[in-house]
Amino acid sequence: MTILVTGAAGFIGSNLVKAIYKNFDAPTVIGIDNMNDYYDVRLKEARVRDLSGFEGFQFVKGDIADKELIARVFSEFK
Repeated sequence: MTILVTGAAGFIGSNLVKAIYKNFDAPTVIGIDNMNDYYDVRLKEARVRDLSGFEGFQFVKGDIADKELIARVFSEFK
């Protein structure tokens, strides 16, 4: 199972990723976030480092409004 989580470096998104790994066996999670400075980017970077410890987690830095990026993500990860 492959799941795309937008805003993965934010509070809600990062906790959603953790819940997915807690409740499902061996998921692949693609987390995408543009890492904007709405609040301290260092918090977001720390969350991504934490999430990177989950097997099958892939982080993509980018904006979900970027059609080419999203097409590439969907093509690569199905």
